[in-house]
Amino acid sequence: MMERILRWREKWLPRRRAVSLYEVDYFLPDLCRGEGLLAVIVISLLLSVLMAVTRYGIEDFDWLGFGNIAFMAIWIALLSVLVLCECNRWLVGVRYTWSAVISFGLVLAVAFVVGVAADYVVAWSLGGVFGFARALDAVVVTAIPAGILLRYLYLQQQLRIQQRAELEARIQALQARIRPHFLFNSMNMIASLIGSDPEKAERVVEDLSDLFRRALSDAQTLVPLREELALCRSYMAIEKMRLGDRLRTEWEIGDYGAGVQIPCLSLQPVLENAVYHGIQLLPAGGTVEIRVRRAGDRISISVRNPFNPRMRHNKGSKSAMDNVRRRLEAHFGPRARVEFLTDGEHYVTTLSYPLAW
Repeated sequence: MMERILRWREKWLPRRRAVSLYEVDYFLPDLCRGEGLLAVIVISLLLSVLMAVTRYGIEDFDWLGFGNIAFMAIWIALLSVLVLCECNRWLVGVRYTWSAVISFGLVLAVAFVVGVAADYVVAWSLGGVFGFARALDAVVVTAIPAGILLRYLYLQQQLRIQQRAELEARIQALQARIRPHFLFNSMNMIASLIGSDPEKAERVVEDLSDLFRRALSDAQTLVPLREELALCRSYMAIEKMRLGDRLRTEWEIGDYGAGVQIPCLSLQPVLENAVYHGIQLLPAGGTVEIRVRRAGDRISISVRNPFNPRMRHNKGSKSAMDNVRRRLEAHFGPRARVEFLTDGEHYVTTLSYPLAW
């Protein structure tokens, strides 16, 4: 029997495709606790007031009648929330249209059951004849606000899906603009090594292939911070082969905790700027210092390199930093920052963003 039910569910209620950037599983907000539950109760009371005023008027307002209406409305609302919360696990994988229809049907079923129970209690206590008049009234009265509310939530969910899909497309476009920049600079570096040191150029090609395999194999826009740091170590190792003793690196990685993520190839352009617009312009080279710290709910990544008076941020450099900033803001909101600081001898670029948004 259970297998038959599951086959019916797969046939008539196919699973929808999830959004890759932010997973959206259910169009209803969290009504099971806190603000959602309080909002349901308040809306039920307001609808009860509206119905009572419509039925009795302001001058002849019947408080007893209002109490009966509010009592049924709150019972219908709370039981509907309970049923929807329990059915949430089954509705998560269902198409949004079917999910809305099923949710609407469940609310009407709850209204009918409450109405039948109210009719039975009235008939039993007053000795009248049991009927379904109150149940039908409850279904009709519940159908209108429930339908309007579910339709509103459904349209809101469709709007969120569209916005998140557009956001993902923008992020992928920004990421695509960063990767060719990285590729072209790397190819120029290999070309410069082929004539002077073919063996080193071969090692660079091998390291570069591993670097690009890690950078391009995963289509997700967010990667664990440890993977981004590993990718940056590979990049700095390649630059070390090209610049030799002129390039030195210091890594100071604090305990930033587990589960921290960052947009892929967000830190690498910062290191590239530090090398190409800092170390490369100094005859004696210098040290690039990379520090990762966590302060409360924020991650801070700073890159410090020697500052050369001739260093000017050209259009390409500014474009790369703007792309990094926009991608951080797209994922982590307006609290994400890309900041620049110079003390006359060193240039510091800092990426900071909250752990959650």
